[in-house]
Amino acid sequence: MGVPMYDFDSLLSRRGTSSTKWDALSRDYGNAKLLPFWVADMDFELPPELNEALRQRTIDATYGYTFASDSYFHSIEKWYAVRHEMSVKKEEIVNVPGVLTGLSLSISALCGKNDRILINTPAYPPFLGLTKNSDLELIHSPLLKKKTGYEFDFQDLERNLERGIRCLVLCSPHNPVGRVWTRNELARIVELCDSYGTFILSDEIHCDLVYPGHRHLPLMSISERAKQISLIASAPSKTFNVAGLKSSYLIIRNSEVREKIKAMVEKYHLYTNLFGLLATEIAYSHGDEWLDELLAYLWKNACFVRDFVAHRKLKIKVELPEATYLMWMDFSKYGMSQEALMERLKNVAGVALNNGLDFGDQGLGYARLNIGTTRKFLEEGMERIADAFMGL
Repeated sequence: MGVPMYDFDSLLSRRGTSSTKWDALSRDYGNAKLLPFWVADMDFELPPELNEALRQRTIDATYGYTFASDSYFHSIEKWYAVRHEMSVKKEEIVNVPGVLTGLSLSISALCGKNDRILINTPAYPPFLGLTKNSDLELIHSPLLKKKTGYEFDFQDLERNLERGIRCLVLCSPHNPVGRVWTRNELARIVELCDSYGTFILSDEIHCDLVYPGHRHLPLMSISERAKQISLIASAPSKTFNVAGLKSSYLIIRNSEVREKIKAMVEKYHLYTNLFGLLATEIAYSHGDEWLDELLAYLWKNACFVRDFVAHRKLKIKVELPEATYLMWMDFSKYGMSQEALMERLKNVAGVALNNGLDFGDQGLGYARLNIGTTRKFLEEGMERIADAFMGL
């Protein structure tokens, strides 16, 4: 890659900025002094072009009504063509102020009373609330934990589809287990859902954060049928750390489905703000080299955690993720309850990790670690964890 152009070793000072990751520790963990490795955002500076564009926009000092320009749509089209080898057209893009907002709107637009929604667990915690305050039923189809990693349980999946599932919410790449689904796995998902009349909502927010040896395949690129029975929900927020700007989008090839969801967006006036639109355009237009260096840095962080656990002879089982800056850590060999595990991490190690049970019953014995931070800070966190579990 050559000489690095960007600095990922300087820890941003984020306390006092209303950062959820840093400033909500007291609210959510009862201790503001914990080292935060929980919320899925990063502690790095934005690409300089993105920072400068946002600063320049404030000089005009006009913040009236705005709209998504052709250059905004072109940036998404180009990003998908170059990074993911998929053709996207302007008319297929529906802007929404968040991936979860887009998924919720899609479910509301496509589902009727008593319809079933299926997710694969362990699952990103908000997925567990997708049917909250509704007359829909949420079905869990657990992933299979094999020696080689997690896999779909296609037998269980088909049994549920036979019962009638209106929408399957797919996480691709998967949070928290870090899998990048293969072409064969995705093709089987499409085949089954097509057979049973199930529409697929593919959350691909982590699609750019894929490590060497793996390649993200947008679900809609799998086949012609995939284009008609699925949509993609994504954003630059995880890739470029701009979640607070609330800029996301849906890619929908099926025109009938697209019009139903657009009607929901218009009904609730859920539009993207001007800074979010600008951030998306600039990040996708100028962020390639920054992202490449970020991925190299994150991969070394992941390898550091794996090697640290082995070197210190900890009983934690940890596997290198295929994607995301999140590591799904198995503490079950310590034989303690989930409550005791999380209390030890908080009160003895002094670190904040996500509770595995927040991801469903399959998270028993697990905690999720965010490695999207500087190596030095990550080392300090791992040293604390090692000290807290030493000799147990």
